[in-house]
Formats: sequence, structure tokens, C-alpha cells
Amino acid sequence: MKTVFFRRQEQGVVLIGTLFALVLLMLAAAAMLRSSDISAMLAGNLSFQRDLTNQAERGFAAARKLMGSGALATESARESSLASGNYAAARLTTNASGIPKVLTSESTYKDAKYSVADISENGVTVRFVIDRQCLAAGAFNEANCETSAGSSDASGSSWLRKPGSERRPLYRVSVRVTGPRNTQAFFQSTFAL
Repeated sequence: MKTVFFRRQEQGVVLIGTLFALVLLMLAAAAMLRSSDISAMLAGNLSFQRDLTNQAERGFAAARKLMGSGALATESARESSLASGNYAAARLTTNASGIPKVLTSESTYKDAKYSVADISENGVTVRFVIDRQCLAAGAFNEANCETSAGSSDASGSSWLRKPGSERRPLYRVSVRVTGPRNTQAFFQSTFAL
């Protein structure tokens, strides 16, 4: 007796289901890879920002040195501008964000004859300017300058000023830090001497 086998036709349902599952897994893997790339990019940008913040301290330190024991240590030296010290005896014009326009581009910085001997290290360039918050250069005039209360004027209002208190002009230090991939960050601080 002869055995006869009947051949059934395969439907291919399992193959279609498997291919569908593979496509879904491939899309999930691509989405995960893209997500991890974005996370790495964000972490890199945050580290650039933190590094630029740390590097800005070098600009503030250079300004403190000039104002404390350098070429701008005396009141008479601060009455006139000193381009080699990146100092303006009168308030600089600013953009809408309050950043001095001289710092916003390379050409205006160089055209103003400010020191281009930048504080550079590891591909990071730090530039700074100091400007006295007065309308004009020359001897200090309280009416034409933004001032800070003297040590005996705790209230800060001129009509309550105690005898012997004095007002001092405010100075603004603006720092631009340019890092890798042409990233830029701006920092400012004001102080009175």
C-alpha cells in the first residue's frame, strides 16, 4: 500500500507578522538612537555654557586688576578713556539687551582701538570693556553719573544723606566669551570704587 501525502499550501501569516514586528523594532531602535543623540547634544551644550561662564571670570579678574592696582587705580586716571585698558570714561552705547555695541562684533571692537591682545586659551577668547556710567568723560559730577551710596549713606536716597557721606560713580564691566563652534556668551557686573 502506498502512502499519499497531501501538500497544504502555506498561508505566510507568520512571516508577515514577523516582518511587521521587525519593522516596529527597527523604528523603536531608531527613535531611541535619535533620543540619545539629542540628550548627548544637550549635555554638550550645557557643558559649553558652563565652561563659558567659568572662562568669563578671567575677564572680570583682568578688569579688577586694572581698576585695583593697574593703570586705572587712581580716580584721575579714570577721568579719561584708556583704549589699551579697554576702558571708557563715559557710558558706552548699548544694544537692546544692554550689551555695549563695541562687544557685539569684531570690527567695532577693533575700530574702537580696544586691546585685541585677548585672553585666549583652549580655543576660548575672552574680551572685556569697562565703562564708567557717566554721560561724559572728565571729573566726577554726581549730576551726570549713575552713583552708588557711600558707606555712611545706608538708605541710598540723596535727601536722607548723612553728613560726610559721598557718592561714587558706578562702573560696568561687560565680558564677551567666544568658545568652540563660535558660541558666544555675554556677562556684566557693576561696582563702585
